Amino acid sequence: MFVRSVFLLLLCLGLPSLTLEAASPAGRWVGTWTSSSTGHHGPLRARIRPVDSDTYRALFAGRFAKVVPFVYPAKLERVPGTCDCYKSTTRLPLLGEYRMTATVTANHFNATFGGKKDAGIFQMSR
Repeated sequence: MFVRSVFLLLLCLGLPSLTLEAASPAGRWVGTWTSSSTGHHGPLRARIRPVDSDTYRALFAGRFAKVVPFVYPAKLERVPGTCDCYKSTTRLPLLGEYRMTATVTANHFNATFGGKKDAGIFQMSR
């Protein structure tokens, strides 16, 4: 009981040695994308660079129908009050507005995306 009380006290004090660091999305990622609307899927890679501590620029590149390449730029912004959740809204030519919400850990980038006629997921790792 004493140990638990001390742990809770230290946790509440917010000592730096006990706080968890947020995993940065910066770097190179590789994985897949899948459309839950159409069932289409394909390879996906990303290069993400920091703008500031809460904002990142991402460039996603992949293939549609095995041969059609696509590039998807996005500005990822940390969701306030979280350490691992990011959101993005990007207007893509001919496709309209796409929204993405991503959860980032040290080795995984998992996101959901949605637009007017499509929705799906990105699953990537380092």
